[in-house]
Amino acid sequence: MIPLDNQPFYPELVKRADLWLHTPLGQVVGDTPRDTLLNFYAVMADVGILIDEVTANHLNDPGLFWNRQTLREMAEAEDLFDAAVAALDGSSFPLGVRSYLKDEAAIQLKQALDFIFNNSRQIINIPDAKGMKELNENRSKRTQSWTLPGSSIELSSQIPENPTNSNFYFSASTVANASNIYEQAQGQATTEENQKFSTNTFYEDFIHTPGHLFPPKWYLILPSKFRSLIETEILFGETLFQVVLAALAVSIFALITAILFHQLIQTYQKKSEDPSRAWLLDSLAWKRAALMLPLVPLAKLTEIFIDEYLNFTGLPLILFTIIFEVTYFSFLVILVFLFFEAFGRSTSETLVRMSGTQEVWELSRTSNRIMPICRVLSGVVAIALIYRMLLQLGLSPAVVLALSTVPGLAIGLGASKLLGNLFAGLSLQTDRPLRVGEFCALGDDQGFITKIGLRSVEIETATGIITIPNAVAEDCVVNNLSRNQLKSSTSMMQGLELKLDLEGQSPFSPDQISDLLLLSRTYANNRVDVSHPCLTVELQAGGEQILRCIGLIKVSNWREYIELTESLTLALNQLIVQVEKSHFVVSVSYATTDTQLSTIPGIVQSIIDDIPGFELKACRLMDISEFSYDFICHTFSQGLTYSQFKDSIDLINRKLLRAMADAEIVIPFPTAIELESQPERFTKRKD
Repeated sequence: MIPLDNQPFYPELVKRADLWLHTPLGQVVGDTPRDTLLNFYAVMADVGILIDEVTANHLNDPGLFWNRQTLREMAEAEDLFDAAVAALDGSSFPLGVRSYLKDEAAIQLKQALDFIFNNSRQIINIPDAKGMKELNENRSKRTQSWTLPGSSIELSSQIPENPTNSNFYFSASTVANASNIYEQAQGQATTEENQKFSTNTFYEDFIHTPGHLFPPKWYLILPSKFRSLIETEILFGETLFQVVLAALAVSIFALITAILFHQLIQTYQKKSEDPSRAWLLDSLAWKRAALMLPLVPLAKLTEIFIDEYLNFTGLPLILFTIIFEVTYFSFLVILVFLFFEAFGRSTSETLVRMSGTQEVWELSRTSNRIMPICRVLSGVVAIALIYRMLLQLGLSPAVVLALSTVPGLAIGLGASKLLGNLFAGLSLQTDRPLRVGEFCALGDDQGFITKIGLRSVEIETATGIITIPNAVAEDCVVNNLSRNQLKSSTSMMQGLELKLDLEGQSPFSPDQISDLLLLSRTYANNRVDVSHPCLTVELQAGGEQILRCIGLIKVSNWREYIELTESLTLALNQLIVQVEKSHFVVSVSYATTDTQLSTIPGIVQSIIDDIPGFELKACRLMDISEFSYDFICHTFSQGLTYSQFKDSIDLINRKLLRAMADAEIVIPFPTAIELESQPERFTKRKD
């Protein structure tokens, strides 16, 4: 076997090792296999020497922690190690575990090179630029790679992730196969290795002790027998110390996650019907985001603790990293949604408060415009995070892009209605024919608009909440009963329209209509919950008379709406009955003399004068019917309750009957006369 110091590259290796140890600058990779391989081996040897020196001198440094000088030496070794690891092409590893597996592969390759360089049976000529040119001249096909003789260690400048690269790296296949190369080298008998560059226990120390390259000082101070015990491999090559601390870290992480998620779920369960709760939604949303925030760094710190500090390797490293990467990105996606939810709520409240109003409906309306935008933004960020997670798990960008076409294909084939509703929702938000909080008639449905989402519109009717797809709502005729404000600065009110039939024994006379309009308008104008009332009597087809009342009301739910319309309808119906009963007919028989007829208006006048709240406007002999003289009396009452009015009518009728009897004026009974005619019979004489 040819010792390392007899190899032709040895003098240059010594120079490079000394240069890197005293001037740790530049990069390990070079534009030839010779530069990269010698730089890598020299740097890794220097790192091993520094590690041995620091760990050997820990007894000379009192205390549980390293002093500043030692920390500087450790930082220098870390920089050298990172430079050496950069010479490895780790593109075959998943992105999430790439840095960890490259560290492990670098140490494995270093110890494999120890074996190869100290046990070679031939002169090893590592080609420079001239050597690579000569090699390619003797090949049938030119290539930019070189394999170390007697091994499968390959250096190549063909990097898939960087096609324009011209430097030589340890190839991706070599890095992926580093553990097998290391095991083969360790399984073969070796001669005495050159102590200047060999690091016999580099890999074992790396995987069996906590810390990255250097074990913590407190760990080195532990008794050697105790360290031997806790460094016993018990599961997949991991030591007792690593397994116990990893289980403890996972348990703490799971406990904190369970507690915070329990509190997060409780924020969704506690709901209140108090309308003022809408002003507390932003603080509630920020509380949810605050509960989720600690879990994101906690997941990453637990992963780093297990992978870097405990130095998990192999399959356990990959499994733990994948689990915690998925957990980390899942928590991050949830946090993004909660953050944008809280940001949208706070933005909505800020805009409403800046407008100088404290109306709940204005907050709901503003939130309905802001929140869809925030949710779309959170969805975009979440998709980017999921894309990043898939890359971290090892999927290539091409595969991830191919997977992303599946949702697009699904939308194109089966989600056309969803897109239609989405664009219709954007149209409703842009044209704004209706807004949250308004009272609208949407097609055949009438109620309060409670939500205008990206897919549907929710309208609260008298019987429940109806969800109408945006595409359907856009095609419906919208009667917005809340667009009646005289000024844009006034608070939102709803339009009200009532139609009452004037049903009675006979159609209302012009005098009755005049009295009804006077009473109803006075009543409506005095109501504080009806703004700008307008009342009129309309004649419909067929001679029907309708009292129509329109105005503005301010209600926020169906209970208030029903109570107000009920009270208004009842009061107007009472006024209709009052006007109908205030106009009555006094019929007297034909036997009444002229003197008696002339006293009837005075009798009625004296009776009405004694009734508080009543006045007699007219009492005229207007009709001479078939069996009586008819006096039409026009009275008018105002300021009486409905019960007082009925009592007054009762009193008027009884006094009128008594006065007629005293004046010996007869009120005829209704009489029905049936006449039967017999046909005449003629007898025909015969001539």
